[in-house]
Amino acid sequence: MDRTWIKRVFERLRGWRYFSAALYGALLLLAVLFYGVGDDWFVAAPRDGPVKAETTLESRLEDILSTVRGAGRVRVLITYSTAGERVAATVSTTDESVSETSSGATATRSEQSREMKQPATISVDGGQSPIILVEKEPEIRGVLVVAEGAVDPTVRLSLQRAVQAVTGVSLSCIEVFEMNYPS
Repeated sequence: MDRTWIKRVFERLRGWRYFSAALYGALLLLAVLFYGVGDDWFVAAPRDGPVKAETTLESRLEDILSTVRGAGRVRVLITYSTAGERVAATVSTTDESVSETSSGATATRSEQSREMKQPATISVDGGQSPIILVEKEPEIRGVLVVAEGAVDPTVRLSLQRAVQAVTGVSLSCIEVFEMNYPS
């Protein structure tokens, strides 16, 4: 029985595999270009540290406070009393050793125990990265808001209350000033 026809069928199928892979790739590219890629499409990567969180909060506050009626342009500065902290998972290992010595009528027994803790890691992109259990945000000490419309007491109070709602700090830690216009 001649098996060359089987060989020809597999060669054609291999060509179809490459064609179908290219077709799927092109469809995926068109979908990304047409629909775009949002921030929630990807798994959140670990942040670079508290500096990124601080600037993000300030810019988000500026954006939202500038929409308050009468506020106008707004600038925000946040000061922190503590830095952010990451608590990593640890792996504990314990070494125990027991030694016994006896000389004549007396016997001596000594036990030693030593515990070592190392951060638990996971392999990421060919390197090791610590496993983060808890990520504590920095503690806010005070907020400074400078707004065009802060001359109006109602706008000033609205800005203070909005900042308090977002940050959770007391009103006494939030200062609102009128923006200086360049001469």
